Amino acid sequence: MGILKKSYPYYKRIYGILALCILLGLTQGVIGLVEPQIVTLIVDNVINPALGEKPESNSSIFAFLIEDIPQENLWEMMFILVGVFLLFLLLYFVTFYIRWNIAHYFSIKCDNKVRLDVIRKINSFGMPLLKEYSTGDLITIVNSDAENVRNFHVATIPFTVDALFYIVVAAFMLSRLNIWLMLLPFLTLVIFGIITKKFLKLCNEMYGKLWEKNSELNTETQESIYGIRTIKAYAREDVRIKRFNERSRDVRDFSTNFSVRRYKYFLAFDTSDQFVMLASMALSIYLATKFQMTSGEYTAFLTYLLAICGNFVDIIFLAADGQEQKVSADRLYGLLDKKDEVSARYGDKVVSKTPHIVLSHVSAKADGTELLEDVSLDIPYGKRIGIMGRTGSGKSVLLRVMQAFEEFESGSVTIDGRDIKEYSRNEIAKAYGYAMQNVFLFSNSIAANIAYYNPDATEEEVLEYGEIAQVSEFAKSFPDGYMTIIGEKGFGLSGGQKQRVAIARALLKNAPVTILDDCTSALDIETESKIFKSLEKHFRGRTLVMATHRAVALREFDEILFLENGKIIERGSFDELMELDGRYASIYRQQMDKEVFVHEQEPVL
Repeated sequence: MGILKKSYPYYKRIYGILALCILLGLTQGVIGLVEPQIVTLIVDNVINPALGEKPESNSSIFAFLIEDIPQENLWEMMFILVGVFLLFLLLYFVTFYIRWNIAHYFSIKCDNKVRLDVIRKINSFGMPLLKEYSTGDLITIVNSDAENVRNFHVATIPFTVDALFYIVVAAFMLSRLNIWLMLLPFLTLVIFGIITKKFLKLCNEMYGKLWEKNSELNTETQESIYGIRTIKAYAREDVRIKRFNERSRDVRDFSTNFSVRRYKYFLAFDTSDQFVMLASMALSIYLATKFQMTSGEYTAFLTYLLAICGNFVDIIFLAADGQEQKVSADRLYGLLDKKDEVSARYGDKVVSKTPHIVLSHVSAKADGTELLEDVSLDIPYGKRIGIMGRTGSGKSVLLRVMQAFEEFESGSVTIDGRDIKEYSRNEIAKAYGYAMQNVFLFSNSIAANIAYYNPDATEEEVLEYGEIAQVSEFAKSFPDGYMTIIGEKGFGLSGGQKQRVAIARALLKNAPVTILDDCTSALDIETESKIFKSLEKHFRGRTLVMATHRAVALREFDEILFLENGKIIERGSFDELMELDGRYASIYRQQMDKEVFVHEQEPVL
């Protein structure tokens, strides 16, 4: 019932369709139940008389079809009975076709909505909530768990109703033959009930653990694929293969152990089933020898008996599937019900086109480690801020705090005088064009990656920003130019080429504030210089915040910050910092000496 309650918002609009599918399933059940009644007449009134035996009256509900036909007209009776049988058979296939197609057609739409909501939920997560789930967890939830919930609606529920209906009506049919024939199959129910209780407990426990192991395998697979360049660069294919084999064997061994334990129960079910069937057959043979059952009725009895026992087993298997689906539903709706306390703190205001950003005494921590300490920064619209510092000094954390990607412990961040939490997180994100330190490109064309924020951007716009970011320098060398497909995560491009695409993507967004987080580290000095000159020409008057390790790149910036252990230890204009003769000035002179040395080594053409 928990699955139904949680699924109601998604599946409520097709409950009428699912009810129709159940009705069609019951129609199929009725057909399956009445067909033996026709077979009974064919055996007792056509086949046996054709073999020279005397026709016998029986309990078939279709006896009226042939009661007015002379007994010698065997072919006429056969024609009518076979015709009715084939008509029911046709009706069975029609109902099956309609049921199968409409159930899957409409349920897939609901399934897609569930998956979309999961993706939206993942995209809206704050960093603390994202850390609760591995990549494998999320992949398993989106794919397997959503599919299992759909199967609960289109398979488990209707097939269980079908089986119960068939058992009840078939038992009634058996009681019409002889009341004692009904009792033995229900002995199966009692025995199965005792075994099933322990069986379902096992399934509930094991499916949860199997889910976790499949999730771990998915994570390992994803890392092995996405990290292929790093793996090859370090010639560690053997290590990754070993790790993958360990995860794979873990899933295999666990699944094998689960299967062995499951099939012990299946053996118990089958043994009980066979025992009851033999007992029932012995009773029916006894009744037949005492002339209390015709040969046709005996045929019908065997058909009903096999079907009842088979449906008992089907219900048990469906109950086991239900345990797996319950685990999936708990995971799926558990994620959807997760409260993102960080997102809940934000309002709905829209950031202006000319935002004035102020950080006042901001401090941030993670796992007890100080990431930022008492950082204050005033960024009126149009100001250019450069940030330097060693790796781990807090540059990226500062940029993420400005964009509400990272939460801070104390202090305040305001936009146009309002607390940042008064604004919608989505609107805050729109206010920034962000080229991240770790570049992620999608499996698409270069042009599509640049136009990611605005897929409707014209070819001229893509080319314009591609020129600014020096993408054209390498894109034009490809046969398909900007339409070149670059593969997952930018496979096919060098680190510097990916950085240029990322910069073009951030610039085409045309946001009020552009943030470049050490995104030129893989570029040569000449290319980097061309990009900065283009930025100076095309983006003057807009806010630009850039974190970099290259001191020379910040010469023309309005203010330069030097961070160390999350603190600003130097700040000022280029001239002020050179006069201070501190960390920045020292790094600047070292880098300039290297650049001069490099230029001196270049051959004169």
